[in-house]
Amino acid sequence: MDVSYNIYQFNSFDDLLKYVEAQIASIQDMLQQLEQRYEVVRVRAERMKALERVLEDLLGEKLSSLNEIDYMGLKVVVNARAVDELNVLEETIESQRESLEALARIRDVLHKLGSSLSSGEELTGISILVQTLNGIPVRILLKETE
Repeated sequence: MDVSYNIYQFNSFDDLLKYVEAQIASIQDMLQQLEQRYEVVRVRAERMKALERVLEDLLGEKLSSLNEIDYMGLKVVVNARAVDELNVLEETIESQRESLEALARIRDVLHKLGSSLSSGEELTGISILVQTLNGIPVRILLKETE
């Protein structure tokens, strides 16, 4: 999996929380779409698997499966079947769920951190730099504004 770092600057923990909430909403929308597609593809894949089992029983041998070619690090599936798409959807859904869980944990930490720090004048003249890894905050730098 590729790693992508970014840096964002926020003026307050509220702004940072809004960013995290927007990331969560975006992933939830994507997950909903992926899960709907998954259900449609799952029905097709199950029909094809049943048909393949019947053919394998009749032929007495296993049918060839995935036609995947690795071309310079890019995997290309030729004559992709519903089961191939189902596998890709399962991997993507799992990854998105993990991102969603990570963002929810970070949101909870930010709520606690933000409420603790914003009780007084501690954040006056301070900006918040956030390093993200694949869209998920991994490091927060509190620094004096320039």
